[in-house]
Amino acid sequence: MYKRKDYPKDGEYVICTVEEISDISIRVNLNEYESFSGIIPMDELSNKRITNPRIILKEGKTIVCLVLDVDIKNRLCTLSYKRVDKNKQKAKVIEYKKENMAYNVLKIMSEKENIDTDKIYDEVIDKIIKTDKLYNVFLDVLINGKSVLNKYKINKKILDKLYQYIKEYLNPPKYKFDYILEAYNIEGDGILKLKEFLLKIKELNLEVKYLGSPRYMIRYYTINPKDLQSKEKKLLDLIDSEAKKYNIVYEISKNEGD
Repeated sequence: MYKRKDYPKDGEYVICTVEEISDISIRVNLNEYESFSGIIPMDELSNKRITNPRIILKEGKTIVCLVLDVDIKNRLCTLSYKRVDKNKQKAKVIEYKKENMAYNVLKIMSEKENIDTDKIYDEVIDKIIKTDKLYNVFLDVLINGKSVLNKYKINKKILDKLYQYIKEYLNPPKYKFDYILEAYNIEGDGILKLKEFLLKIKELNLEVKYLGSPRYMIRYYTINPKDLQSKEKKLLDLIDSEAKKYNIVYEISKNEGD
């Protein structure tokens, strides 16, 4: 994982490794920042009265903390362990893993193209993290193309190579939905209407699989969770409107299996 050369802000959640435990405080290293340490005062460890901090933490353990105060000059911050919101803690861990995924793309590019890591930091990392997360930008590149990188003013040769390595090595998680659709039309031309109805669904770029009359599986994969929500809404709205148009009776339910 790359080390940021700037500093965390008050109210930020940070990933830390426990370095030293004493009777009055816990000293940690901030994993995401270069040469930056943190202190967790004993009264910020737990809401309960603790006589032995090692009941809660051990040296070498990776934890999430909340930044309370920052001493930029000494690259030291005061942290809280007890004030960490569990949902935000989980989100921070996921974000950290995604940043590692993005950094690994740069690491592979550095090794294969023989580009110095300091140059990678200066030309790519530093320019992006001033306004966004690496992973967010790299995912945006996968979805919307190389032009996403233009605003960061990256050297053109490095930008072209970066685009190729993002496409080949990022491998973001995929999101999906599965629905089971049961659809009927008992009119004389019911089969034809049903085919036209299913064709409308396929035109949304969805997979439609016949499971045996009258059941169909509708599936969609994407690397963009926002796209998943949008596509799901379009599907349900379309089924409702087109079923009325073709006089089709239907039932649709989420498929909880694979």
